[in-house]
Amino acid sequence: MIRFALDSSILIYAELEPETEKGRRAAAVILLAAQNGVIPVQVFGEFLRFVQRRAPAAFTSACVQVDVCSSLFVTPATSDEILSLAMKIARAHGLQLWDAVICAAAERAGARVLVTEDLQDGREVGGLRILNPFKPASDAVFAELVLR
Repeated sequence: MIRFALDSSILIYAELEPETEKGRRAAAVILLAAQNGVIPVQVFGEFLRFVQRRAPAAFTSACVQVDVCSSLFVTPATSDEILSLAMKIARAHGLQLWDAVICAAAERAGARVLVTEDLQDGREVGGLRILNPFKPASDAVFAELVLR
């Protein structure tokens, strides 16, 4: 099975909008990726910052989600090596630095797909394929990738 990495948008929808279509889809992606997935520490930081700012009442629950996910997923930290690779990725692909940090950490942890709605769907960034789980065509792509 291909290793998936998750971006903060997936955690945000699952935590803050569980009853919406995006929330349900995000929760399904988390369950799928939990078998062999990656969530860079940078993603947890972005997720917690977003929740703390936009939905302070949900912050404690979000912290619990981070604790649970940390035990289920590979969680690469932002090290000097990751930052160095991120700078190269940011320059080569025109990404914001923190997006490049997520890409670098995910790639170093063996992910081949980054699941996010925040980057261009289908784009290749280094060794990662970007996949937006909220686009209708993504179901077929997920099915294909999971069977590999």
